[in-house]
Amino acid sequence: MKQEDIQLGVTYLVGLAGKLVPVQITENHPSGKGWFGKTIKTGKQITIRSAQRIHRKAADDKQVANTANPKAKQTKATTDTKVIPKHDTGKPMATGGNQDGDKPMSLIDAAAHILAQDNQEPLRCKDIVEQAIKMKLWQPGKGLTPANTLHAAITREIKTKGKDSRFAKAERGQYTANKKES
Repeated sequence: MKQEDIQLGVTYLVGLAGKLVPVQITENHPSGKGWFGKTIKTGKQITIRSAQRIHRKAADDKQVANTANPKAKQTKATTDTKVIPKHDTGKPMATGGNQDGDKPMSLIDAAAHILAQDNQEPLRCKDIVEQAIKMKLWQPGKGLTPANTLHAAITREIKTKGKDSRFAKAERGQYTANKKES
């Protein structure tokens, strides 16, 4: 679009991070080049420095109009997409991982769970990974060396959290659950 075509108070589709996002233009930039706007979905303030980032008015696109107004009547096109709910309780997860089952347990959480079991001997990271897979707590991804990744994560947690870490180093290359004193 051209700079002279942009109007204040109108919602446009703006190219942000490779996507077209509906943004309401709130005011002109003090420099005279660009505008301030507010995203419709999140309400976040953004600066648009170039008219080239503005593609068209959002009212021209019916699907974007539905996203802007959540109470609008949904069409088949808007209900076909799968919505995955976000899970944020504000507290860190316990060693049991996500109990809802919508997100798999991370390898480091699985390791904490395995090592926290009663009478558990110190284990190497390779053995922890094998147990996590066997107990179906964790599924391997594309990584070729999950034991090395787990070793780095456990070492980092011990270094950063110190006494509050879930892990303790037992011997060279072997870890156990940290027995916190109460």
